[in-house]
Amino acid sequence: MFQLTSLPREEVLRYLGYQGSKIPPALEDTIGRCMEDTCRLASPAYLYRHFSIAREEDGIRLLGTPYSLKGQDIRSHLAGCEEIYLLCATLGLSIDREIRLRMLTTPEEALILDAGATAAIEETADAAEEEIADICKRQGLGITWRFSPGYGDLPLSTQKWLLPLMDAPRKIGLTVTESLLMTPGKSVSAIIGVTHLPSTPQQPEKSENKKNPCERCPNRETCAYRKRGNHC
Repeated sequence: MFQLTSLPREEVLRYLGYQGSKIPPALEDTIGRCMEDTCRLASPAYLYRHFSIAREEDGIRLLGTPYSLKGQDIRSHLAGCEEIYLLCATLGLSIDREIRLRMLTTPEEALILDAGATAAIEETADAAEEEIADICKRQGLGITWRFSPGYGDLPLSTQKWLLPLMDAPRKIGLTVTESLLMTPGKSVSAIIGVTHLPSTPQQPEKSENKKNPCERCPNRETCAYRKRGNHC
């Protein structure tokens, strides 16, 4: 089981918009305390499942299932791949509840806690991705970067069958609402391609499949992170 013992401070500050800025001492204390609270309140959990795939004209079919990943962007992302992993991760409900509570009582702390939780779910998904990379590495294979429903032209509605296919509601309590929002809120889902290149998530330059996901994100023109020269 993955445990959160600390958070990458620079990532938390980046989500808060403080990257490179001087932070008042009092705020430093609050940030540190909220980062500790995030680690205490989060219950990180993740799942992944392997599938063989076949290419279709309008996307990628998951063999042995009735489902397909629709869109030319995911089709391009998985160019040369014959296998994929579906991945999902969550921090649980407690951190969601605490953020909502502090928004009513101490909004500044709620924003910091939210930034910490965003960094925490990325750390959790990274841990799952590293496990997948290790599995593939032992077979002389590599992986692509994570491609999530909602990226490019891959429909967000993919979530509706992707999570049940991994038995995520039962195993880690991760569901999707009718409005396609994941519950708990601090959760992610993604598709990772298995490549014949011995690359890793930390070596994106080795594969065309590892381009920055910002290039295909539908929010790239309005994204606050991109305006600051960063990415989510």
